[in-house]
Amino acid sequence: MNNESKMFRFGLLLTLPATAIFLLFNYYPFISSLYYSFTQWDGINKPIFIGLKNYTDLFHDRAMLHGALHTLYIVVFGVIISNPLSLFLALLLDKPFRTKSILRTAFYLPVIISLVVVSIVWNFLLKYDGVINAVQTGLGLGSYTQDWLGSIHYALGMIILISVWQGTGFGAVIYLAGLQSIPKEILEAAEIDGARGWSKVVYLIIPLIMPVVTICTFFGLVGSLKMFDLPYVLTNGGPGDATLTMAQAIYNFAFVNQTYGYSTAAGIVFMIICLIVTTIQLRITRKMEVEM
Repeated sequence: MNNESKMFRFGLLLTLPATAIFLLFNYYPFISSLYYSFTQWDGINKPIFIGLKNYTDLFHDRAMLHGALHTLYIVVFGVIISNPLSLFLALLLDKPFRTKSILRTAFYLPVIISLVVVSIVWNFLLKYDGVINAVQTGLGLGSYTQDWLGSIHYALGMIILISVWQGTGFGAVIYLAGLQSIPKEILEAAEIDGARGWSKVVYLIIPLIMPVVTICTFFGLVGSLKMFDLPYVLTNGGPGDATLTMAQAIYNFAFVNQTYGYSTAAGIVFMIICLIVTTIQLRITRKMEVEM
């Protein structure tokens, strides 16, 4: 046995404990969850194998279907509003002016604040006797006061609005980094050729920062799909199930209804949906990328 072979085996032996721990805490839970998804299990008693019943029941479950629909609204409207808004902020912050650093910090500040704290603050603003309704009443607009978080017509919209407010700064910072990576020579040449205003943004800047668009869209999709904190703290999925998301529905199946097998099946379906959506998004946006 040569020295290289001995060194390889010795290195393999040294990495064996770390590999075992990694497999134990990453792959074993996933494999065991696959098994539990085919069982009726309350988390205490012995699981009872029931085949595909959990999966077939999911497609007729009102909570899961409503959660999927509300999550779709959050994803679509969140990404459509937040992505262009982040790019717009980045374009503004890329211009030279005195308070640029202060504004960058101000726009990014909501990102680093805990979503639980964000939820508490916005609940103080949006509740029926909160600040927003008090300001409206003070301005003589009392007829427009609403229970913003207690109405089935407005609650989900408020969740989307808050998520956009909280996440736009993060996207703006990433877009700003992309804008600053564009060589100045390209921008100067485009301006000499007559590129100005929004035509310059649409036909030059956006194609050049498409990798950044891919990243921002990906993070926006993932963040919207796994939305849990805001609706849980603000409305607990209510009123009724008007703001129930898929993540919270899965949580309720496990920790409220004590149906852990059913919840595990819902989690696996949710994971598959996330994989499909993000894979499609990555393929579409990556095809639009260009090399500088």
